[in-house]
Amino acid sequence: MKFRIFGISAIAAILPLTTASGVLASSAPKTENLESLGKAESNEEVSSNLSAEAHAAERNKSGNILSITWSIENTGDREVDVNWLQGASYMYSNLASYAGVTITSHSENKQYHPLMDNDGDCLCSGNTSLDVKNFLRPGEKVAYWSMYSVPEDIDSIDLEIPGFEPIEDIPIS
Repeated sequence: MKFRIFGISAIAAILPLTTASGVLASSAPKTENLESLGKAESNEEVSSNLSAEAHAAERNKSGNILSITWSIENTGDREVDVNWLQGASYMYSNLASYAGVTITSHSENKQYHPLMDNDGDCLCSGNTSLDVKNFLRPGEKVAYWSMYSVPEDIDSIDLEIPGFEPIEDIPIS
């Protein structure tokens, strides 16, 4: 029984660091050389002088898990707190995660929230993934990630980051 609990805990610890393609992710996605799949401007006071960008939407080999890489850039002239991205739609146990980032499928007319593991942690950027960054300096751009369970027949999504216009028609690879 102890081995089984340890095994489940080990998988839960590693899973947030795994990309949809099954490759172990670095502790913080880098913003250099990332493709742009769309950008969004602020639509709330809290996100003024910031922009959001989608970089990748990749399925795992089984086709049922979708990993999204996205970023926030501070285009202003002062440091900005980005804690409002956390979201409170579900009772994720890791409160310092960016669980408020959702995706929408127009073909199904459904919204998807990030996956939650057995411990209630969001499978997204945050305190359990080692890449949480709560403050952005002027000119700084930081990449984050989120994982979702979506049907295999969805071929594009809209990314909805709190405080920004949706980034629409992101192709899934």
